[in-house]
Amino acid sequence: MTSPISVGLIGFGRWVREAYCPILKELSDVKVAAVAARSEATRSLAHDTFGGGLELYSDYEALLRNGRVQVVMIALPNQLHAAATAAASAADKHVFYEPPIGLTPQQTRHVLDVLSKSKRLSQVDLELRYLPVIDAVHRIINDGKVGEVRMAKVRLWCDWGYDKANLEQEFGEEGFFLWLGCWYLDLLDAIFGQAPVHANVVGGFAMNGRLMDHGWATLGYPHGRIGQFEFSIVAPQSQQNSFYVTGSEGEIEADIETGRYRWHTRGSTWEEGVAECSHPVFGFVGMRESIRDFFSAIREDRYTKADPEVSHRVHSAALACAQAEVEYRTKTLKGD
Repeated sequence: MTSPISVGLIGFGRWVREAYCPILKELSDVKVAAVAARSEATRSLAHDTFGGGLELYSDYEALLRNGRVQVVMIALPNQLHAAATAAASAADKHVFYEPPIGLTPQQTRHVLDVLSKSKRLSQVDLELRYLPVIDAVHRIINDGKVGEVRMAKVRLWCDWGYDKANLEQEFGEEGFFLWLGCWYLDLLDAIFGQAPVHANVVGGFAMNGRLMDHGWATLGYPHGRIGQFEFSIVAPQSQQNSFYVTGSEGEIEADIETGRYRWHTRGSTWEEGVAECSHPVFGFVGMRESIRDFFSAIREDRYTKADPEVSHRVHSAALACAQAEVEYRTKTLKGD
């Protein structure tokens, strides 16, 4: 019988407890063996979650020295991602990590360089890429039903920043696109498979200080293809996570959360389908698919769908949008 994969968790905050832990407990071939967390109270929560035998650490460097830990899953405040992810990879561990991996191009390049040189697998947690509905969109495109893809758009409308505590204090350093943009820009990458060559941003600052909380990012991709990210975290009521693809011969519309989609070819009626994610949902749609595929890739010794190459392209898009936001903000302040 194959022994379980030994996992160490770096960070044990709300996201880990709500999104990682329930899924890891479902996996019979995975065992959480160690947790690193700063506070004694958080380490006590980890012990209560996984029981006796769990090794607890107050700093992640000590956990990384544990030779029995094969896999490290990292979920820390964004400003700590770069150092922890690079250290875990350098320690010869398989690594599952959250974006953004860096708040500057230099940080990002360094971490990606370390990950690319490792003989172990790494996967950035871009869970939307793993959704069954995105697989359905790919099948429609690959079957030629919409012709050559020319445009793609992802829409995020939610109330995460509406009439609540000012999010600028929590996410002001990295800004919107590095804080939240990677997951949605990844859907554009899932279609185009290339880094954008330029980006333009227009947006507003309604309820969260200097944090851009609504707007559009338009990205130009090679061969004249266009991607757009439309977002508002200050939508007063309904939440929308939707995805659109336009081709030379037709178009596709998909609801990211429900898995409902439809498509049509020029001159034909709309056809519909449903490709739901697995339930119950922990954390966000696609998390179970993402984590399960990561461990399957380790067992099967294959690449993941969100490997360092994908991570590089997505972070390039997020950084390009962040720079475009700076330029837009400068022009706005000058009154241009």
